[in-house]
Amino acid sequence: MLAVNPLHAQYYYKDILTNKELLTTMQRYKENKIKNVSIESFEADGLPSEGFICSRKISKDYKTVTLFTRSNMVAPSLFISRFNEDGTLSSTYDSSDISVTAIQYTYDDKKRIHSILSRIHSTDDDFTNEIKEEHLYLYENKSVPAKMIRIRNLTDSTLILFANDENGNIGIEKDTRSGTKYYYYYDNKQRLTSVVQENDFKIRPVPDYIFQYNNQDNITQMIVTAEGGNNYVTWKYGYEDGLRIWEKCYGKDKRLVGSIEYHYK
Repeated sequence: MLAVNPLHAQYYYKDILTNKELLTTMQRYKENKIKNVSIESFEADGLPSEGFICSRKISKDYKTVTLFTRSNMVAPSLFISRFNEDGTLSSTYDSSDISVTAIQYTYDDKKRIHSILSRIHSTDDDFTNEIKEEHLYLYENKSVPAKMIRIRNLTDSTLILFANDENGNIGIEKDTRSGTKYYYYYDNKQRLTSVVQENDFKIRPVPDYIFQYNNQDNITQMIVTAEGGNNYVTWKYGYEDGLRIWEKCYGKDKRLVGSIEYHYK
């Protein structure tokens, strides 16, 4: 939750759709007066993940969400999300021992995302590196974007084009530099069911994401394909009163890899 990766494709999904999912989650927090979420992680054998600590705290005005994570495998990290008066996401700040990622969001007068500016600062014993990337979304009197300009380090720009399907949803996303296309498919309720990648290096199109939903429009299953299309994992989700209470991850062999439980206060 609350994480956006600005350096990979499927921009419409990662920039726009996950932002909408976040706002839905925050609305459910408000409706249920949730202020604290504790998260437990379990291994495939059902035992708790050793050294894992994860908690999410929501401010009284629901304008700030703080997520702290620590485990024996990953260095401690702090993820802070801030929201505007109208509930839209304003910024995120993700910090760990080796890197800091700050992302800022701006919107137009119709609350459509106008720009996403990310700054990634990383350092280790040998060098320090900083990457800046901005996504500028342009609209043509529609609720969904017509194009996006991706600008890296203020100089390197790429045009991303979007095409609508017969229902007005984004159907195709094309990177004009690499030629890579992403096809977006929906069910009869206009819910996203899959994102399929196509480019010159793939023998056949491969779904990067496949989604299933329950009658309350909550995602109950998500299949994520690894880069190259040779492996994938399946996430299954359970809910109670619209709040996600567990997640289970399965490998390609359908064996349980691990699970997560959420506890709300």
